[in-house]
Amino acid sequence: MALRSYERGRAARAAMFAAPLAATALLAVCLGTTPSLALGLGVALLASSWFFLWRGQSFGRAVFPGVLAGLMPLGLALAARSYGHVCTGSECVSLCVPACTGGGLLAGLLIARAGRHVTSKLTFFGSASLVAGLIGALGCSCVGAGGVVGLAVGLAFTLVPASILRPQMSR
Repeated sequence: MALRSYERGRAARAAMFAAPLAATALLAVCLGTTPSLALGLGVALLASSWFFLWRGQSFGRAVFPGVLAGLMPLGLALAARSYGHVCTGSECVSLCVPACTGGGLLAGLLIARAGRHVTSKLTFFGSASLVAGLIGALGCSCVGAGGVVGLAVGLAFTLVPASILRPQMSR
């Protein structure tokens, strides 16, 4: 009975800390071109954040850096969508995919920096990049799957080397 009470308290605390992410999802639903996709991503974001916070340890420590990192591609994608396209001569190019790829690179660098001294890097990087990817995908779905793929490529480009390399020990 005591264990059940303890777990209920942990679940309520995790829900309290994950609840502000609903505002980010609501913003994406209101500003997005596909509200149903943003709603699905928002539900996945809330569920995964709640689970990671409830689970604790490296999972819980990864949520806040993941949220901060995910705001970069989200902001860049919303800015690129408001600016639209760049036309040179007879060709026009959307700025969404490059903005999402650059946002993914910046998000990966922030996560790699935050996880320098974490002992279980793969758990930390995996959960932080999932949260950052879900937040970034709220805005990066502006041209379909291309923006989300760009975000994933940017995250992987910075996090794969950081997860393989070990930090140098100071002498």
